Amino acid sequence: MKFNLSLENIKYVKVLYANSEGNPVSTRAALKRIDEREITACFKYDDDFNIKTPQQVTLSIVCSEGLYRTKTILKSYSLKVPYITFYIETPESLEYQQSREYFRVPAAFKCVYYVDNNGQRSAFDAQTVDISANGVSIILPVHIFSEGDAEIEMMVEERLISAKIRYVRSEKVEAGYKLSFKYTEIQNKDRDYISQICIQKQIEDKRTKSI
Repeated sequence: MKFNLSLENIKYVKVLYANSEGNPVSTRAALKRIDEREITACFKYDDDFNIKTPQQVTLSIVCSEGLYRTKTILKSYSLKVPYITFYIETPESLEYQQSREYFRVPAAFKCVYYVDNNGQRSAFDAQTVDISANGVSIILPVHIFSEGDAEIEMMVEERLISAKIRYVRSEKVEAGYKLSFKYTEIQNKDRDYISQICIQKQIEDKRTKSI
């Protein structure tokens, strides 16, 4: 579709760019300005920042009605500690991705699943099968879940994330049972972090398949 979004349509953007080592980095940014030639977006950064420009980036645009994505050019950036401003070439077109930002990707992270049954609290060491910013699936040798909310602690890359979860469905697998949950309580910063991990894993998967 032709790019015709305005500031009023957009909640925030995410920019997937290459850092100084060439590794993909995804950051969430607040949109400051849009015109026919340039998009200006700003985000907070704590560490040293030095990347190559211009470079091609993936721009994800999160609106109330859904998620859009496109390729464009990061022309330059400016640094005014602790904020960085990106100056991005306005794309000619966008692709509609989905009605919401939450998509699951295969991911094996160590986790601890806490479940309450008959007034007793039990902890199970487990491993995730897939994850998204909306929920997670794990593998357990036994089929057990709470009628209400349970809790999970996950080591996602280098971050320990705690969330309250609710059982959605399950299926029998070779290693036991795959249990799927949705988050009922999770910190926004942790949800954003998981979303970034999912985007990076999707990019890595596409690169692997193209080799």
